[in-house]
Amino acid sequence: MRKPIWELFIDETDTPVAWIDHKPNLRFALYNGGTTNPLDDLVLDKETGLIWPRNANVNGTALNWLDANTTCRGIKIANRIGWRLPTVEELSSLIDTRRTNPALPTGHPFVGVKFGPTEWAYWSSTSHENPDGSAWFVNLGSGAAGLATKGGNPQVLGFLWPVRGDRGGVSWNW
Repeated sequence: MRKPIWELFIDETDTPVAWIDHKPNLRFALYNGGTTNPLDDLVLDKETGLIWPRNANVNGTALNWLDANTTCRGIKIANRIGWRLPTVEELSSLIDTRRTNPALPTGHPFVGVKFGPTEWAYWSSTSHENPDGSAWFVNLGSGAAGLATKGGNPQVLGFLWPVRGDRGGVSWNW
């Protein structure tokens, strides 16, 4: 029987980690990766089954699309590897269309969320359907999704918010 992705195990044991319900929004549960740094915590979205870093700014700087993809694949959070850029649908699943700045559900557990006029875009792994070098992004200020060029001049920069679970890299579109 296949175990769900959120059934993480304590390092080198068969003991599952304990997810703690996040209050006030029980849609989310938290896991501390064994450090004293809350930026190393993980968040389980119980609605989608996806695992997100609690810190929505793990890299600390905006990157072009290719560097964002590469960085996600090499990142280690809460002593876990296997991170990837989310699809535009996965990133959009966090959006609450009734809210702005940020457009996330009331009582969400995330920290470091980037939004505003100069910090506008989180990259997704989803390329535009036509091979024109564009990828979808999500603006966490407004909650809107849009297209931006992956490279070129001028270079478009966006933030990365890696995810684990679900499609596991099936959507890699170079």
